[in-house]
Amino acid sequence: MNKRFLPGKLLPVWIAVSAILIVVGVVLFSLFGFNYASPEKKTVEISYDAVVYIEEKEEKLAEECEKVFSQNMLEYTAKKTDRELDVNYVAETGNYLLVYTFSSDVKDETLQTAAASLQTALEGNSEFGGDIFVSAHTLAGEQFHEASWRAAIALGVAAIVALVYVGFRFGWDCAISGLVACVNDTLLTLALFAIARIPVYAYGPVLFAGIAAVFSAILWLAQCMKMRENFKDPAYTSLTAQEAVGVSVAGSWKFVCCFVLPLAVVFAVLGIIASNGLRLFLLPVLLPLAVSVYSSFLLAPAVLVPLKSKFDKMKSSRKKYVGKKKAEVQE
Repeated sequence: MNKRFLPGKLLPVWIAVSAILIVVGVVLFSLFGFNYASPEKKTVEISYDAVVYIEEKEEKLAEECEKVFSQNMLEYTAKKTDRELDVNYVAETGNYLLVYTFSSDVKDETLQTAAASLQTALEGNSEFGGDIFVSAHTLAGEQFHEASWRAAIALGVAAIVALVYVGFRFGWDCAISGLVACVNDTLLTLALFAIARIPVYAYGPVLFAGIAAVFSAILWLAQCMKMRENFKDPAYTSLTAQEAVGVSVAGSWKFVCCFVLPLAVVFAVLGIIASNGLRLFLLPVLLPLAVSVYSSFLLAPAVLVPLKSKFDKMKSSRKKYVGKKKAEVQE
């Protein structure tokens, strides 16, 4: 057996790594918050039909729009053309949408005035010959959706249920270690999102933290199953708690990687080919997955070693006490 991997000795190291990252994350979050993918912004949208597009009048339309913005002392920060979507049916309407984005500092009254002036100017210009509609919008940062909040809570409850199962099936030393790993993964995931400035929706960090807790519980459950099987081997009886846990964890890489690697590949591939909105969910999921691997292979086994040692001593003392009582009864 390979006894070189001794996780208990490295417990201070993993505690220090997690603590430093979490503290740095808290500081950066306090200063800058998370990197939300949809910050507050204001837009003017010009919807026009295929007549304007087919007759290649888009450039003239843009010139007219920018002329009106200039008259109203407005400077846009971005401009793009999209196919217009019907929000009720999530389907294209056949029209085109010219979208000008402005800073959130622009006053709503100024934006509405400019939009009204632009609508009047375009309606009075017979050159375009199509139906053109102008609207102004204020887009606040993505709010925390109630469904996502419930999903995060559900994931947390699922992780707790899994740990309770671990406690009854594999022992409370394993359950406590898993709980430490889940709490660490939740906080560490939030910290890493703040440190790495990964773009997320406003509900994203908490949801990903819940996902990290679930991944952590699943991987730790797999480790506990492997340890339960290994500890039945007579060869493990002569090992200390530190050696037994180390040997079992060192031999479980292939077993756990069969779950982790395919999942990571699926998230990565789907994230690359997915739309922008879905990509903001699929690719960041790789972070809580990586954090859960760290905790299940390094942190949780290191926490388990002293707990297992203490629980083993308690079991040994209890057996001696029961054996002594039986001997007294027989006498």
